[in-house]
Amino acid sequence: MRTAALLTAALLVAAAVCGCSRSDRAVSRRVEADAGTALDQETMAFLSKARALHHEANLKEETGDARGAAIEVERIVRTNRPHPGQTVPEIEEVLADAWARLAELDVRVGDVKGAEDAAKEGLTHAREPTYFRGHLLEVQGIAEESRSEALADAGDAPGAAKARGAAMRLLEEAVAVQDRVIAEALDAGGGRE
Repeated sequence: MRTAALLTAALLVAAAVCGCSRSDRAVSRRVEADAGTALDQETMAFLSKARALHHEANLKEETGDARGAAIEVERIVRTNRPHPGQTVPEIEEVLADAWARLAELDVRVGDVKGAEDAAKEGLTHAREPTYFRGHLLEVQGIAEESRSEALADAGDAPGAAKARGAAMRLLEEAVAVQDRVIAEALDAGGGRE
């Protein structure tokens, strides 16, 4: 009974972490777990810490402090992780999501290079076609869109066109990944209604 209670608590924490940032993301993922497998306390503590840090970032964003929010989210990606050297899917998802939020914050403050770097790092935590990978590609596309606008404002029409093309490619790749995620979920759920 205790294992089931721990699993339920861990899944609620994991779902909350994935959806706790105030961006436009609407994370809706189905959690599938073996009833006999529970997350350990260290993993649950990491997930809870990440959730708390996202909430701190939310509070800073509410006051217009995007840099302060980024500092809180950076604490997630820089913190010691349980099970070093092992891949824990719940931790990888939280890290991918945190890097995406950092990239979004960087775009908001005009740091396109920082946004690109954050999105690239996030992709190392989301190698398979998942919502998180698609979202990171979307953020990369948004960063290129921002670069295009800055280059156009500076009078660099060829550079702006190149960045706009890169943005379109990345956004289309994001759409393709999310289409695959949706199709796989529909297939696993018994098809379309």
